[in-house]
Amino acid sequence: MCTAGRRLSLAGWLGLPLLFVGMVAGLNGALFLVSGAPVELTSAHFGAAAALAVATSGEVRWRAPWQRHWVRWPWAATLLVGGVFLHGTLIPAVPATATGVLATAVLAVGLHRVQRRERQCQEEDDQLAVGT
Repeated sequence: MCTAGRRLSLAGWLGLPLLFVGMVAGLNGALFLVSGAPVELTSAHFGAAAALAVATSGEVRWRAPWQRHWVRWPWAATLLVGGVFLHGTLIPAVPATATGVLATAVLAVGLHRVQRRERQCQEEDDQLAVGT
């Protein structure tokens, strides 16, 4: 059974902002590999991650109606507060780059799964339309 219009699982949505921060750190790490300078996490990374969480919350397959408000807003606030506490944290370029590669791979696999699920739903819808 397909859930129309809801593409993200709750776990996928919770992980998406963290993947974003990992990819940004990885991109910065890749740029700093030559110089060996560390990557600095900033509150701006986490602010953008919180905005991403709020912006994509409409695509989540919520398990219960209360979760839309009682999970969405606290998660965004947690990302913002985490960004304030982690602001200025230095990460060596090699681990930051490795984190970025891993985060990008996880996101690519997740997107592939979403596309495959959408394709299957479309095929099911087509079969139902032909059968009626």
